[in-house]
Amino acid sequence: MERVEYELIIEQYSDMVTRIAIMNVKNIDDAKDCYQNVFMKLYCCKKKFDNQEHIKAWLIRVTINECKDYQKQFWKRNINIDEIIIGREDEKLVVLPLVMKLASKYRNVLYLYYYEGYSINEVAAILSENINTIKSQLVRGRKLLKKKLGDDFYE
Repeated sequence: MERVEYELIIEQYSDMVTRIAIMNVKNIDDAKDCYQNVFMKLYCCKKKFDNQEHIKAWLIRVTINECKDYQKQFWKRNINIDEIIIGREDEKLVVLPLVMKLASKYRNVLYLYYYEGYSINEVAAILSENINTIKSQLVRGRKLLKKKLGDDFYE
């Protein structure tokens, strides 16, 4: 991969990789470490990408996997999600800390669907899951969020 192309990819996808890393490791400093590891893997990658969507899907998958590997480290187990400060206070971001507390199978599906705007089919392809599995995880994730938010949020 040429240096110019690599720099353009970083410029275009760095915010997305950062958000996914923060969502998964629940700590900004750890997210920065994962971010660096993801882009190092991209730099060392010999894979030929078909198009921008292929690069984006690869980055999402690698970021999620990098965060899982990072969290396996024993000293990263106890993190208080409420310490994370997230940008604007619109309705999506008010719910985001609750999404981040869900199990990773729900968290990643909800995040990719609602925050990154992927369709169910695209989420299934990115996560290498069956479409019906993704649909079920969306339904269950929404139910868990509704239970945490309470009925007052929906009025």
